[in-house]
Amino acid sequence: MGYLKSIGTTIIYIGAFLAVITFVPGIPPNVEFTELSIVEPKQLTGRLALNERLNNPEVLFEGKVKGAESFASYKNELYTGVHGGYVVKIVGNQLIPIVKFGKDCDGIHQESKCGRPLGLKFDKSGNLYVCDAYYGIFKVNVTTGKYETIVDSKTAIEGVYPGIVNSIDVASNGDIYWTDSSADFKIEDGAFTMLSDPSGRLIRYEAATKKNQVLVHNLGFANGLSLSSDEKFVVVAETLNSRIIKYNIKGPKAGKHEIFIEGLPGLPDNIHSDNNKGFLVSLIVYADEERPQLHQSLMPHPYIRRMLTRLLALLELPFKLLQTYYPNYYAEKAVHFLGNFESVMFITPKTVTVLKINEAGQILDAAYATNGKIGGISSAFIHDKYLWLGSPFATYIARVPLNVAFPNK
Repeated sequence: MGYLKSIGTTIIYIGAFLAVITFVPGIPPNVEFTELSIVEPKQLTGRLALNERLNNPEVLFEGKVKGAESFASYKNELYTGVHGGYVVKIVGNQLIPIVKFGKDCDGIHQESKCGRPLGLKFDKSGNLYVCDAYYGIFKVNVTTGKYETIVDSKTAIEGVYPGIVNSIDVASNGDIYWTDSSADFKIEDGAFTMLSDPSGRLIRYEAATKKNQVLVHNLGFANGLSLSSDEKFVVVAETLNSRIIKYNIKGPKAGKHEIFIEGLPGLPDNIHSDNNKGFLVSLIVYADEERPQLHQSLMPHPYIRRMLTRLLALLELPFKLLQTYYPNYYAEKAVHFLGNFESVMFITPKTVTVLKINEAGQILDAAYATNGKIGGISSAFIHDKYLWLGSPFATYIARVPLNVAFPNK
């Protein structure tokens, strides 16, 4: 009887503790939690159903690189950004460092110091524009390695500092379209973005005025983007909402945004050109009606999301305090692990998905890897007759012959 009483007392204490952290105001993080809804991911069928086209990729630089998140090319030379803060050029079996915007650091757990290059894009003159998640946007001369700051993350845009400078595209007139994935958190606390209300932004940097303008607010982790072939609109991935939105630049709907495609079978990440007036969209996590994502299932339940977010913050708190007063490797690494996206990847399906979508928002083709050889693919980029596959988590870069990945041109 005493045993049952102690169990009951423990349950009461736990319930009281969870109620306190859920309902008492002012407990960090101080972000919004409201009831949300989305069109749930659906499984693709017929000619778009699961296949094995990406099952046997060529794996390059295994163990020598981590976090080749995205790609850009110019005059047949391929570039990517990696953990440690460097932008590198891929030449044969070599990775040649080109530029680094952050400071010297001791490892991935110090990525806020190292810098974290994400999206890259060349303009028509061969200047490389790079989004560093922590530092901002930079214009790079890839021949000399010299760069200039275009957007500084320490400068507020319409009263809000960029949290995660993510992806980029450059218009022919020099205007830059880019995404701030979260105005509330840095990428090292990316796990918090999965439970809190969306705060991502689509932003345009006007080359003529050198000013930034927020085009769309409150996107669910604004991620990859790409201009249409005629530059009449830009599409932007809302990763956490399994959809892509379209912002109209020209035409009768100029200045307005709308849904481009929703209910995608997973979480869209980078968007690249398919070299045929369409887009290649990588789903970094696969999901469908039978295998939903936990954060999406919790969207209608703001109190549960608030409780879980505050629990995670409380787990981090002792390590942050320890790091503040007694800086050490283990506390720093624990803080990075608890908040990082990589800490939750073990519960996600290993299926790799790359979609070919036309400018009308229709899925034309799909390529998959289903055998677990590669996973967490965030980028599918066409270069030199290959489909290059990058990931923020992988310790390799993979590629598949383009005619194998997408034989139905």
